Amino acid sequence: MARTGMLRVAFALSCLVPSAIAAQVPPALREAMRARDEAVSKADAATWDRLTTDDFTVVLADGTLLTKGERLAQFKTQQATPPAPAQQEQIKHYGDVFVRRALRQVRDAGAAWVLDIWVKDAKGWRVAAVQVTSAKK
Repeated sequence: MARTGMLRVAFALSCLVPSAIAAQVPPALREAMRARDEAVSKADAATWDRLTTDDFTVVLADGTLLTKGERLAQFKTQQATPPAPAQQEQIKHYGDVFVRRALRQVRDAGAAWVLDIWVKDAKGWRVAAVQVTSAKK
């Protein structure tokens, strides 16, 4: 009977650990996410560039794939816009990677699910990939 009780406790703890890990977002990552979101709304290409990996790609809601260079060129021509607050934001931790998913208002796409992949390298926390998918109304 004691073994069964221990198994139940072990199972309950194993269910709680992923949630606890997901909730532990490093402060430096939170700051990088905030700074990059602000850079997007302010059309701050220098900050966006600094917080984006060299091999970055984005898939836009219409299916277009852009490299960092292509997106940066496009980004430099954009005007600043009011920040779009994230809704239903979730941040999950998978090994050395954090994945953030949120519902946002996206220029030229309306409401969209935005999924960004954050990695830490020698330059700090940076986005490696973004996927934008139109949200159903």
